[in-house]
Amino acid sequence: MELLASLNTDRGITIMMVTHEPDMAEYATRTVRFKDGLIASDSRDMEVAQ
Repeated sequence: MELLASLNTDRGITIMMVTHEPDMAEYATRTVRFKDGLIASDSRDMEVAQ
């Protein structure tokens, strides 16, 4: 994860990740959560939605 974070901050590369692990949200500046194929929440800047 540190490598991906470094690529983003040092080189400006956008990283898009799909995961079922809530701990990965710590690294995100934006999280989009889906439920039944629809967007349930869209949060930016570490505002992790429940």
